[in-house]
Amino acid sequence: MSASGTVYLLHFDRPYKHARHYIGWTPGDLNRRLRQHRNGTGARLLQVITAAGIDFVVARVWNGGRNLERSLKNRGGASRSCPLCGVIPRVTGWEPVDHDHPAPAETTTPDAITLVDATCACNRITTVVAALLATASFTCGDCHQPVVPLTRDVQGEHHALTV
Repeated sequence: MSASGTVYLLHFDRPYKHARHYIGWTPGDLNRRLRQHRNGTGARLLQVITAAGIDFVVARVWNGGRNLERSLKNRGGASRSCPLCGVIPRVTGWEPVDHDHPAPAETTTPDAITLVDATCACNRITTVVAALLATASFTCGDCHQPVVPLTRDVQGEHHALTV
């Protein structure tokens, strides 16, 4: 039951009743699972928010199996794990802080979460965590084309970056 895969945290653009997040797991391709959610063939909650016109972004991912997913869900309060809600994720593997000889500030805290606008071939603009967009490939649920970051020119108009 603890097969490896990817556990992911989705952050909704606006709350649906009490729900603001969704934690899920996929044994395979995360992009494929996100397409299922966007097409309304994934989890029931995501079918409902999609029908209500609520969009979502991937806020965080973990390597792990269904046991990790269940553990995170049982813990409750997904906003306590969400960088988009102001939480700074704990980075494992760091040495404990020596209060007598503190390390420089830039090595004791992770980088701030940066959001970027991104688009695809159908020109749908979505907001994505910059670090995720830089390390993973995302495809649009409608046109199935890659999602690429946008820049703004001096007039404030969006332009897709070429990869």
